[in-house]
Amino acid sequence: MGIKKYVFSLFIMALAFFSMNPVTVFADSPVTSTDFYRAYTDVSIVKTAKEKGAVDQEIANYLHSSKNPIDVKAAVINALGWDLEGKNNAENYVKLIYSNSIDKLDIESLSGDEIFCISYMMALDDYFHVDKALPLMEKAYEKNNTSFTIAIVRSIIKGQAITSEDWGRIWTNTASVLDDKTLAKDMRQEAIDIIVEYMKLYEKYPVGTTITTNRMWGADRYDTSAKICEKGWTQSDYVVIASGEDFPDSLGAAPLAKKYNAPILLNTRDSLLPQVSSQIDRLKAKYAILVGGQGSLSLKVEAAIRTKGLDIVRLSGPTRYDTSISIANRVGNNGEIIITTGTDFSDGLSAAPMAAKAGIPIILVPKDTVPDAVKNYLANNKITKTIVLGDTDVISDNVANQFPAVERITGKNKFERNVNIINKFSSDISFSKICVASGDNFPDALSGTAYCALNSEPIILLSNEGVPPVTSSFVASKSGIVTEIDVLGGDASVEDSMVSSTVYQLTNSTKN
Repeated sequence: MGIKKYVFSLFIMALAFFSMNPVTVFADSPVTSTDFYRAYTDVSIVKTAKEKGAVDQEIANYLHSSKNPIDVKAAVINALGWDLEGKNNAENYVKLIYSNSIDKLDIESLSGDEIFCISYMMALDDYFHVDKALPLMEKAYEKNNTSFTIAIVRSIIKGQAITSEDWGRIWTNTASVLDDKTLAKDMRQEAIDIIVEYMKLYEKYPVGTTITTNRMWGADRYDTSAKICEKGWTQSDYVVIASGEDFPDSLGAAPLAKKYNAPILLNTRDSLLPQVSSQIDRLKAKYAILVGGQGSLSLKVEAAIRTKGLDIVRLSGPTRYDTSISIANRVGNNGEIIITTGTDFSDGLSAAPMAAKAGIPIILVPKDTVPDAVKNYLANNKITKTIVLGDTDVISDNVANQFPAVERITGKNKFERNVNIINKFSSDISFSKICVASGDNFPDALSGTAYCALNSEPIILLSNEGVPPVTSSFVASKSGIVTEIDVLGGDASVEDSMVSSTVYQLTNSTKN
């Protein structure tokens, strides 16, 4: 495995750490130096793993069981450890459990916990070459993106992958996990402290300029919708079908989609599009939720979906306001609601990922009146907090005052409101990844709301006329935190120059 190269690497990294802090010198890399199993030595299976250093049937069975907590599984793998010459625990585990080899496994059929265990063992088995382990860990995180344990180990492996190119990013990746309020703290604090103690050694290094950008786009809004679906979902029992021709009926669709872990697929009014049909097939969907009446999605579309064997639910009403209530009733109510205008898309789309993440329904209203359907909803639900998007020029006080416990989120224009809405929900967002979409038109952002909710990403609205100063300032404040940008739509929606400007702000700004 290139012993001379490893020894030389160890020597160089030790020198670097010693020059930074001559009192504290750790081992050679994020993967091998974060021995957090020490926080779990009171657990017998962890002690067994440390003593044996190799997977056997007992350890494999423990890791495979869905009844065992993910943090203890991580500690078991951590205790198995690493070796300069490499280990073979991942391959042995797969043989013991699946009677197969890793390269022949159907990874998509495995749970997030199972993929996590395999990928973490792979990283420890050959810690200088984590290029095969990292994609699997990303898949584990995709399947379970609320687990702190998975997120922090993912950051360790990502740090390992960039030890030869961008040491500053090693700490910022870790810090973004620590700051992510959407994660369930399913790891002992002592274990977290052990990881942080080592990873903070990289804090003094400058962050490099590498930001990963992923553009999801197609020939038109419907192709783009399908591409976003492909990126976000490998399988889903549900699909949400919405009109790609107008926005009102589907502004509240993101919380609905998140409830059912479903993508939002845009379709034309009169026929089921081939790209939508193929996504339904790929996802092996069983249920379709159609958002809007026959004026948005015709009976012909409904019939075509039904012939594919799906059960169909249509959520609609005589007006866009009634439809939003129909969707809200399906989403359910936790005491909070978001009120937005039914005549523009930007505010509703800005709030949609965070509303979806929190299970908050989005209700449409006109500027000056409260529709009967909305009044009935208020009468039938206990509302403890109402977030109104926009100032009185968007939604009047006459309307706002008819809702309980109102808090307004305002701004001079859609871009300032976009930033203010994101800031309002910032404690519920991971800023390691962000989405950017057109603030000039709705389709790509609408398709992306469910994707962004899935990944705890905000949608930042841009304009091809130039990045507004308030947006530039907000993006600059996330310098050193953001590592990936998901771009919704092609160059016609979000020009490359706008993406480059965003990357520049993230890589050339000093965070306060």
